[in-house]
Amino acid sequence: MLSNGRKNILFLLRHLIRRNPFVLRRAAGLQAREHASAPQQLARQATLLRATLAAARRQLPRYAAIALPPADADPLAWLRTHYPVLDKQDLLNGRATLYPRAGKRRPWWPAGKTSGTSGTPLEVFRSLDSVMWEEAFHLQAWQWAGYTHGAQQAVVRGDQVCAPGQRQAPYWHQDPFGKQLFISTRHLSASTAQAILDAIAASRPAILRAYPSACFDLARHAERLGHALRLPAVITGSEPLFPLQREQIERAFGCRVFDTYGMAERVAFAAQCEAGYYHVQPEYSLVEILDDDNQPTSDFGHVVGTTLHNHVMPLLRYRLSDRARWLPGECPCGRHAARIELSSGKVEDQLYDSEGTAVSASIVTFAFKGLAHIRKSQVAQTGPGTWVVRIVPEAGYAEADTVALESNFQRYISDRISVSIQLVEDIPLMPSGKYKWVSQEWPGARR
Repeated sequence: MLSNGRKNILFLLRHLIRRNPFVLRRAAGLQAREHASAPQQLARQATLLRATLAAARRQLPRYAAIALPPADADPLAWLRTHYPVLDKQDLLNGRATLYPRAGKRRPWWPAGKTSGTSGTPLEVFRSLDSVMWEEAFHLQAWQWAGYTHGAQQAVVRGDQVCAPGQRQAPYWHQDPFGKQLFISTRHLSASTAQAILDAIAASRPAILRAYPSACFDLARHAERLGHALRLPAVITGSEPLFPLQREQIERAFGCRVFDTYGMAERVAFAAQCEAGYYHVQPEYSLVEILDDDNQPTSDFGHVVGTTLHNHVMPLLRYRLSDRARWLPGECPCGRHAARIELSSGKVEDQLYDSEGTAVSASIVTFAFKGLAHIRKSQVAQTGPGTWVVRIVPEAGYAEADTVALESNFQRYISDRISVSIQLVEDIPLMPSGKYKWVSQEWPGARR
């Protein structure tokens, strides 16, 4: 593991890229334009899209023969009629034509990698300019939660700040340049929670940024210990946020949770406003919601996004495994950016009952309400209508808890599933540090 001095050098480099004057000016511009009218937002989006299509024609062989939209054409309509929808498999199989330089990355191009929740990690090349834009959009979203630039943060995400085998505090590291206290999620446990909560409280953060699963664990430990940590706001992202998690976090820390939606491919970004709605950022990307036949739908459909700032490797009409639907009408917050409602979980981790009916992951959380003595859990489907609930028990867990959980699944979830409870020592995190609460493990579900 790196020494503290070397860590600080890396934090300095990160700070110079993510909090330089260009980023701050862009964030200020986004904030100034966020109340622009819908036509004004569409006009700016169209300008950005023209530049992206030109970059795609220049950088990627797949698009070299596609003509650019004439000056009098609507580039959004041109995109939908001239460019096909792509998915992850297309990128994996098309490195020679959908990547710049046949997939040979230049040293100054950062590479974003998906966590491989569907089994196959993916690499996406990024421009430094797009990295700075990414930070600007996040700064704008944090401001909705009350954050001001330069305020202290606590971060409970996937950052590796101490050696995996470390057995004593500190399980955190203070970034002296970005004013961020990074906590190691890999070391968060019943035995370390008191020290970690004390460290967060001592840093007096204006916001806590976290993976939902990690913050949920932290909140449960805080409640168990009776810890007095109170936070102005929590910002979550990178994983689905389930209602049960939101309720626990807000109750434990006495604040609101502002969730964000994004992904490593960076083709869509949405953030919750003060009114609780997810706004799609129109200057970040062009988002479509399409049905299984790649046609627009007002119902839940696939999220399809087109990047607007990554001119090194533009992703055009890239279909994600996430599902969402548009919400009609205006938002009480006064912003005109379109709103979406996200479906819990990803398509590849969708759970089904014995008749093949999809079961919402948010509904599954109802089975756990009112239960104690559970440190971690994971719900997996292993066969047609066959589910396994893996439980890492806490002291006091008894057979009565198992019986209650099995009964809750039948009562609140579905009588068309067969549930078995497995007690396990631990449920490991993925390499990214994320936690997979719902897991589709039946091969027949993906046919």
